[in-house]
Amino acid sequence: MRIVFDSNVIVDAIKPNALFEAEAQELLRLASINRIYGLVSANSLSDIFYVLRKGFGAEKSKAMIKRLTLMLDIIGIEPEDCSDALELDMNDFEDALIAVCAQKANADCIVSRDERFIKAKTSVEVITPAHLLARILMVDDFNEPMDEYGRFESGPDYGKPVKEVWEE
Repeated sequence: MRIVFDSNVIVDAIKPNALFEAEAQELLRLASINRIYGLVSANSLSDIFYVLRKGFGAEKSKAMIKRLTLMLDIIGIEPEDCSDALELDMNDFEDALIAVCAQKANADCIVSRDERFIKAKTSVEVITPAHLLARILMVDDFNEPMDEYGRFESGPDYGKPVKEVWEE
C-alpha cells in the first residue's frame, strides 16, 4: 500500500500524545520495515520541523527529520501542483496540496487525523490512523506472526516506540 502521511500523524508519533501516539507510531514502524510504502509531501516536512523545533530544539529536530526521510519517501512539489491545489474545492491549502501530491504519487490513501480533511472530496481517500491499521491487518498477504496487540513481531526496533529509536 502506498500511504501519504499528513503531518499531524507524524507529529503524533514523535511528540508525547497519549491519545494518538500508539497508532501513529505503529504506522511509521510499518513504513520503516517496508510493510507499507510511506510518503510525505515536502511541504509537510517544513510543518513537522516547525512543530518539533518548539519541543526539541533545532538540532534534534533536524536529526529527527533526517531519520524520517529514511522511513518515508518525499513527494516533491512543482509549481503546477500549487496551481492544481488552488483549483480543488478545499479551504485548507495545505490539505489540498497534500491531496494533489497523493494523486501525483499514485497513493492508495492519505492518513490523517484532520476531520475536515477526512470529509473533504479528494481523488485519494483520506482515512484515520485507526482505520488504516484495521485495513492493513485485514490484508491476508502478510504471512507473519503478530503479537497480542495485532502488531507484526519482526522489525529491527520492534517494541520500541519510533520516537525512542530516533533519539538514539
